[in-house]
Order: sequence, then structure tokens, then C-alpha cells
Amino acid sequence: MAPDINHENNSRPAHTSPCTPRGNLCAGNSLYFAASGITNAGGRCDQQEDACYYSATAGLFIVSDGIGGTQAGGLASQITVQALPSKILEACARRDGEAPEHCHARARMVGVMIDAVKEVLLEKTRTHPATKGLGATVVAAYYIGGGQMALSHLGDSRAYLLRNSVLERLTEDHTLANMLYLTGQITHEQMKDHPGCNILTRHIGMAECPDAEVMLLSIRPGDRLLLCTDGLTGVVGDAELGALLTCDENPAATCHALLAAAQAANAQDNITALVVDVLPRPGPINPGGVVTLCKEVGSSLTPLTKS
Repeated sequence: MAPDINHENNSRPAHTSPCTPRGNLCAGNSLYFAASGITNAGGRCDQQEDACYYSATAGLFIVSDGIGGTQAGGLASQITVQALPSKILEACARRDGEAPEHCHARARMVGVMIDAVKEVLLEKTRTHPATKGLGATVVAAYYIGGGQMALSHLGDSRAYLLRNSVLERLTEDHTLANMLYLTGQITHEQMKDHPGCNILTRHIGMAECPDAEVMLLSIRPGDRLLLCTDGLTGVVGDAELGALLTCDENPAATCHALLAAAQAANAQDNITALVVDVLPRPGPINPGGVVTLCKEVGSSLTPLTKS
């Protein structure tokens, strides 16, 4: 059966829409997942360009932020969250008999299928001139077995890991400003207000975009993941994100708390948050909401070796 997708009515962008799930729990190699997602128009009441998908039964979680204007941006993110899950799950279904220790081929499928969706958007642009500039960010996490999550992204939608009251940002923003910072051409302070923050160096639908890289994350019970768009991270700092992720044991309530924080900060962009728990989760293990921020981005990730 084809996976469920987010069929929320985007004709009501001022309203908050839950991202439609396919099940609430996923069991695999003694790991269980619970997840909830939410998307909101934020200050852009006439535009909804964010979309997300999650299938906790399949262990697949995706967030996308469309670019290219109202029609094109919303179309791009919807194509992404509709096409990518079926492509990943169908490709990996053919490998269901593989032992967990030989699951890297499943992880590679995440990057391969993101690249396939890139071609779908490029073809759409070629055949429909009105969609010129069609593109979208994506961040996708897929449980491949053996305690391993495959993670891949293009653009500035992010993934975070909360573990033992330490919050780690897992993904680097694919923006011009971050590229200049990483190459030492501007400082961290200069990067915050740099006009290049809004210029993506990689995204789905970008001609000659580098292939999507896939990293591996070892996960364990008690971990919490956040996938989100820049409508959230652009106005809510990592320290506040960590405090909100720590205080509530319910993924749905946490999503609403994250949304409320972004709205209180006068977010002018669409806002999407998707929270994933690896169960059993011990509850609010840090009721005070105090977290430590990991200074290095992606320190818990392992590069996927070439086949």
C-alpha cells in the first residue's frame, strides 16, 4: 500500500496543520519510534510553502521548504513529500531480507532518491515555464535497522539530536553565508545578518546540484530528533530549542510549544517542526529545561562509505 502523505488543505494557510502520519509507532530491531509534526503559515498568511511527512511505522521522516514563489514553492515542497517517501520505501522494500549489519545499501537509497526527486522538479520546470525557479529544501531521516538512522539534506532545513540534555545540530546549512563562514571569509557574527543567508547553494530542483550526501546516526532509546524549516530556526535560537525539546515528553505537545515560540518571536516565514522520539523515552528528564549545546555540527554523524 502506498504510504500516506500530508493531504492537509493548504488553501487555509493562516491555520495550523498537523502533518499527516502513517501510524504512531515503529518497531524494528528492538527500537520503537513516536513522532508528531506541525506546519503553520507564520507571518506569510497568503503563502504556505512548507510541507512534511512522517511514517513512524516505517521510520521515515521528511521536512521540505519550497522556494520560487507562492505557486512554485508550495508545489515543490508538496512534490517532495509526496514523491520521496514512495521512492525510498519502494526501493528499500526490495532489500527487506538483508541483515541489519548489511543495511548501508538501504541508506544509500535515501540520497539516490533525493537525487531522483531533483530530476522530477527539473523536468517540471522544463515542461511548465510557469514553474520557473521551482525548488525545495529537504531534510530526511530514515531508520535502516541495526540502530542506525540515515540522514540526508539539501538546503537550510535542519536536523537536531537531543541526547542526555545535550543538543547537537546535525546539519550544516547549504547557504552562501554558511559557505563563506566555513571557508573563513566571514565571522560567525557577520554570518548572522549576511544577505547570503537567504541564498541556497544546494536544493532540490537546482541544476548541477551536487548529489545528496548521506550520513549515519547511531540512535538509542531516549534520543529525540527535531527536523524543521528555517521559519523556526530563524527566530528561535538553539538554546531555546533545546529547552523546549527537553521539557515535554509528548512529541505533539512539543511541536505546539515550538510553534508557539516561533509565533511569539514574530516569525515572518512558514514554520514546520517534526519531533521524533526513540522509545522508551524516560519523560522530561530535565524539567528545568537547561541543556548543553554541542559546539560542533554533526559530531555524532558518520559518513556513509562508498560502495
